[in-house]
Amino acid sequence: MSSIYGNAIPKYRNALAAVLNGEEEIHQDAQTKAMAENIWKKSYNAIANINNLLQEIEKCNDTFEYDWEKDMIMAEARGLRALLHFELLQLFVPAPVTGYTGTAIPYVTTYPDLAPSRKSLDECLKLVIEDLEYAQETLAPIDIDEMRNKSNFVSGTTRLDDMDYVLFQGVGNIQPDGGKRDNAMSEGGFFAFRGFRFNYWSATGMLARVYSYMRNFEKAEDYADTIIEWVRPNQFNLYSKNPKATNPNAIDGKRRPEPILAFWNDKVCEDYTTEVGTIYHQTVELSYLFEGDETADYRYTVLYNPDNLRYRVWDGQDAAFSANSTIQKYSNPLIPVLELPEIYFIKAECQAQAGLFTEAAATLKQIRDARACTQPVSTPDMETFMNKLVNEAERDFLTRGTTFTFLKKLNWPTMYDGTPVRQAIPESWYVLPIPDSETVNY
Repeated sequence: MSSIYGNAIPKYRNALAAVLNGEEEIHQDAQTKAMAENIWKKSYNAIANINNLLQEIEKCNDTFEYDWEKDMIMAEARGLRALLHFELLQLFVPAPVTGYTGTAIPYVTTYPDLAPSRKSLDECLKLVIEDLEYAQETLAPIDIDEMRNKSNFVSGTTRLDDMDYVLFQGVGNIQPDGGKRDNAMSEGGFFAFRGFRFNYWSATGMLARVYSYMRNFEKAEDYADTIIEWVRPNQFNLYSKNPKATNPNAIDGKRRPEPILAFWNDKVCEDYTTEVGTIYHQTVELSYLFEGDETADYRYTVLYNPDNLRYRVWDGQDAAFSANSTIQKYSNPLIPVLELPEIYFIKAECQAQAGLFTEAAATLKQIRDARACTQPVSTPDMETFMNKLVNEAERDFLTRGTTFTFLKKLNWPTMYDGTPVRQAIPESWYVLPIPDSETVNY
């Protein structure tokens, strides 16, 4: 569980040893159970608000500014509903790779619903896909045509087509159906910053993630390809080593060109400190994770400080723990939810599952090339490929909160813990306990 959340490994080392030695049952301590209950309650509270919004907007007869505006709001809401339920599935239910098909969680679609019944894992995943497909199909013409192709992203006299600008730097001069919005930002920015709202690209990427989780590699690859087809020249872009990398002030620890969906919290430092306290300072040696690429891979040479074992995410200047003002300055309130590299990892796994190991290695190489790696990649068989995939994903997901769900999807039996030999982990670590307050009803 430690590499799962990036830097928190030492905190869990003793706990892991106790579990492996049979001295205690995983996830039964009061702190873990309280955390699990908090996640559960807050997620279902958000889902209830989404369902209330959907029901109210469905009844709304008011005239919207644009004929597609109502559809956009409903699609965003259903996409977020799917995202929340899927996050709960990844935390509280065994992954499909284990063969589990039993009872999962409630999938709530009405408001109010004070005693929703728990559905099977297959039923929940089907509903996740239904919501995501609705969001993707509805948002496609809105995000591609209305928001992107009919908008001006201009710096001076130059049109800016990069998806970083399209998704995260606002929309101006929308011209839907021949009309014109002179300044979307000055009118509240409702149509701006599509990357911070559930958009077409995030719906597509989430479908790739869900189908990969379900081990439906054909569909997962189709959706991954839909995203990858938009990588240069169609304007998604992998973050490559910054030409100014020798200047710490120029480093973007969150690789801003790569997010497809992200949330924004200008109190992220404060919240992080409240939740994990001194864990931030309990980081680990990363040299073994980057073995073979220690002198090239910028994820190690630029973003990692081996002197204090800190990763350059929280502070763009010196990777030190800092106040909110500094974090805000370097755009670190950005919280990536879905990013472009994961799409490449999904694509590569799908290729390997089809026996296309040369092609899978080439896909991984695109990530490695963007990270300035120089060592060749050879994946002649599934075992070699999977080990390389996990290694590459763990490098890329550092501090990004994605490692846990990625390893769980594979039911991967080991984790990197800062030592030359990967630490074995029990399967039970991948499943949080459903709160006692919920289980008494079932």
